[in-house]
Amino acid sequence: MSAEPGVPTPVRVVLLRDGRWPSLPGVCCWRHSVRAAFTAAGANVAETTCLPALSQEQPGTPPQLGRDAVPVTPQRLPWLPSAVRRPLRAGYRAGRSAARALRQSARRSPGAATPNLDGAAVVIAETVEAACLALDAGAPRRGVWVLALPPQRLSDDDAGGPGPALAEVAHRVGGFLVDSDTARDSVERATAHTRPAVIVFPPIAVDRPCPECGPTVAETPASLPASVAQLVAWQAMLRGEPSPESTPLHSFAQWRLAGGQWSPMPLSPWGDSALARHDVGEPAKWTVDEQIRGAQAVLAAVTPQPPRRPRPTKSVLLSGHDLKFARDLAARLDQRTDLDVVVDEWPHLSYRNRQTTARLRRADAIFAEWARTSAVWLSAHKRPGQFLAVRLHRFELDSPYPRRIAIDNVDAVVYIAPLFGRRIRDELGWPADKLVYIPNFLDVDWLDRPKVPQARFTVGFVGVEWSRKRFDLALDLIAAARREDPRFTLVVRSVMPWHNHFAWRSREEREYATWCFERITHDPLLRDGVFFDPPGRDMARWYRRVGHILSTSDEEGSHTAVSEGMASGAVPLIRPWPGASELYGREWIHDSTDAAVAALLASADAEDWEKRAARAKAEVRRSHDPTAVVNAWADLLHGDVAGARTYFAEYLSGDETGCG
Repeated sequence: MSAEPGVPTPVRVVLLRDGRWPSLPGVCCWRHSVRAAFTAAGANVAETTCLPALSQEQPGTPPQLGRDAVPVTPQRLPWLPSAVRRPLRAGYRAGRSAARALRQSARRSPGAATPNLDGAAVVIAETVEAACLALDAGAPRRGVWVLALPPQRLSDDDAGGPGPALAEVAHRVGGFLVDSDTARDSVERATAHTRPAVIVFPPIAVDRPCPECGPTVAETPASLPASVAQLVAWQAMLRGEPSPESTPLHSFAQWRLAGGQWSPMPLSPWGDSALARHDVGEPAKWTVDEQIRGAQAVLAAVTPQPPRRPRPTKSVLLSGHDLKFARDLAARLDQRTDLDVVVDEWPHLSYRNRQTTARLRRADAIFAEWARTSAVWLSAHKRPGQFLAVRLHRFELDSPYPRRIAIDNVDAVVYIAPLFGRRIRDELGWPADKLVYIPNFLDVDWLDRPKVPQARFTVGFVGVEWSRKRFDLALDLIAAARREDPRFTLVVRSVMPWHNHFAWRSREEREYATWCFERITHDPLLRDGVFFDPPGRDMARWYRRVGHILSTSDEEGSHTAVSEGMASGAVPLIRPWPGASELYGREWIHDSTDAAVAALLASADAEDWEKRAARAKAEVRRSHDPTAVVNAWADLLHGDVAGARTYFAEYLSGDETGCG
């Protein structure tokens, strides 16, 4: 039956059941929850069963697809001549592609039936293997969502755990459904090399009885798949019944059912081998409303967004080397009905992707990320009639690249901070009517998560690779704060300086970094107060433990870590580097170490910290409004330069109105 004219056709959602799962209480609760929640969210829900022809899922852990599936950046071999280095890299990439194809081929076997998913916009797959079958059947990548119930705390470097299976499929699917914030943290930690969408969808609702549940199974097989074992245990615990004997005493599933909130545990008897058990209460968020919100979030993620006014679809080429600041923006732009975005990442600053030329020919508009070699090439090779927008960050202004760009062939230059509009005009002499101010895209909803208890005592610092970040000033601040209140600590997330060969080949940079780390080792105020985390794209998870975000740099573009921290509810402490006061409120900028320390110590009072955190969050939602950023870029890529300027014009002074 066709939909009435003007009435949107409901999205078709298919629950792809794994035929290896037994019909047990808990499993039926999950399946009923999917049907009910997505129906309530306005979707048409169907079900089908697949039977992956793989070795049986091992109890307590998903099947391992190989640690080598996790992308690893090859060493760049900078000491080799380019004529030797390039073939080696090409061979490396070809080998990885062949290995990936072999792994995917191994997952398929004659006994694995490809499910019929005709017309499905969303597929909810119960396992990773089911998701792979859905992709093989032609389901849209963005529409495949995988249930991920981690049986243990996942890590990104546990080769024997279930994390590699999730990491392998993370870039191929739309995202994951998890039961709680704690599980989301765990999945994001295991997939930190990407940034998959992870949505909380409680698998069981405490305020709605399952109409299909039978009596609790007193004894369950020890060989149950890990996800099934958790569903069975949760269903029993929510009924107030003893969990199955197969449930470990200190179960990660029990911890998540308790809401992931820490409360003091009874002490285990010193001379007794018995372990104390953490009390498990009813999870406050495992409700029908929370399930519907999860379903709505999935549907929103897969539903194309129409423009404010009808206009034809433009094909857009996003091109450049190192697209870390543009990936999320590109995904949002590609979700619109008026834009079709192709990402063309250059493998090196000096040479383009092998498909760049062909992709350029097909594009209506070009988004050149960074005003450097890629923008130079694109400005020289774009054809007449193609719209070219170049985005410039701070780095390029102090490099020779912008002066090599054929500016007459450029239709718009986007800059990310008000200061740079003036510098572009004054130092490069580029036409003011081509300049547009649009801040970096910031996914404020993704970053806005509950903080862990006592987060206000943790100061976050992102990036210590270069001395211009002034890590020494961060150490000054945290040492002074800990002299008054030792509860404050500094947590750093960064590539280590010795892993950045551009920085480490400088004697001055090596000496600076060595001095900072020696100071941490020997200063009693710092020795137990500074901690380091490896880099990753799971920043929203990391910011949950951060109550303050620190920026002590000599110079910055817009310092994305500050805006991300503010969106998460972290209070910023900013040194007045050039342009900082035009991006962030004066309340957060401190003229001296003493002033910054005083502001930090004031946050020992929970009420004071909460009020300032709320102000920081509200400020960045206005100044970096993600909807406005996406709309501004959409208008710009459709050729409306004047319209794109209007979205953030209020943040420019009168002297800058000619700069965007």
